[in-house]
Amino acid sequence: MRILFVAGAAALSLAGCNTTPAATPMEAYLNRYAGAEAVAMNCPAYGGYGSVSQMRADAQANLAKAKALGASDADVAKARQKVSGNLAGATVLVGPIQACSTFMNGLAWAGTEAPKIQPKAPAKKKS
Repeated sequence: MRILFVAGAAALSLAGCNTTPAATPMEAYLNRYAGAEAVAMNCPAYGGYGSVSQMRADAQANLAKAKALGASDADVAKARQKVSGNLAGATVLVGPIQACSTFMNGLAWAGTEAPKIQPKAPAKKKS
């Protein structure tokens, strides 16, 4: 039971591309693109060919939106590295099935909708 709790906590803390912190909408779209690419290359196609095909279409739509917001090839490479690292870390902590499932769920939930970036909380005044 303890192992299950630890695995769940680790999966939630590292889960998904949508939860990879993004400071701008461009970064959020890039994270989604890189996440779809990482999942398609490293995880079994649970939904078959059609699910991978839809994931690729969503990834390309997210990449186009990021490019429209000014993303460079260096930004794309940085997002790929960050998201692939997160997936690899999650795989080590909770195993490939749970890591892939969590990342896939995050991608499916985010889709290609406009990202909602939370503004940074203002610094508290010292009294």
